Amino acid sequence: MTSAALLSVQAVSLAFGGVRALSSVDMDVDSGTICGLVGPNGAGKTSLFNCICGYYTPTSGRIKLNGRDITNTPPYRLAGHGVARTFQHPVLQPAKTVLDNVLVGGHSTFNTGLLSSTFRLPRARREERALEDRGRELLGYLGIGDLAALKASELSYGGQKRVELARALMSRPSLLLLDELASGLTHEEVMELGEDVQRVRTDFDVGIVLVEHHMGMVSAITDKVVVLVQGAKVVEGPAAEVQGHPVVIEAYLGTAA
Repeated sequence: MTSAALLSVQAVSLAFGGVRALSSVDMDVDSGTICGLVGPNGAGKTSLFNCICGYYTPTSGRIKLNGRDITNTPPYRLAGHGVARTFQHPVLQPAKTVLDNVLVGGHSTFNTGLLSSTFRLPRARREERALEDRGRELLGYLGIGDLAALKASELSYGGQKRVELARALMSRPSLLLLDELASGLTHEEVMELGEDVQRVRTDFDVGIVLVEHHMGMVSAITDKVVVLVQGAKVVEGPAAEVQGHPVVIEAYLGTAA
């Protein structure tokens, strides 16, 4: 008997009025694996991603995390259940330091009550120091520890992507959702960040869903790929096999090849 998947998307459909964005999509992601979610523009990738993140409520179907139904869970509660995400375009506070931006991701793990925090009682100070230590550790892990005191606005685009990744890891997630990680980066930056994601998968034993257009990154780092076309899953498997599938070729190139 096999153990249940970390993330289980079960027959998820989504409609906006008369427009069907997703049609009965199934997808499983295990701990310690990277699943690429790909497809041409308008395929439904972002819609499915936002359903998993809690931004959209599916019209039908269920989404489970470690067997627990999270279908209607709002985004602000999902962090407490082990879900963290990054954004296609980094969402940072530009006037704040790199470290301060990373520490925002630890709010869901902060156990000190309002009274202790307000009066900065010893327990609150200890927890704050522990969070700061973890933030610095994650920045060092991702190779930007020496940038902790800089303002986020002073970083390169690639540096900002790493800050977002560090912020997501602050909540100690079991499921990490990465949105267009390669967007706006040079080829070298894409490959370096891809290596970081592989290390994260192994070192933190997280399941990762990667929504991505950069097929080089997808091929290099994923364990499997799910392809959506017009809101439906058309094929799933290793990247090398999926890229040669006739339906995928037709969807991307307009020919059945």
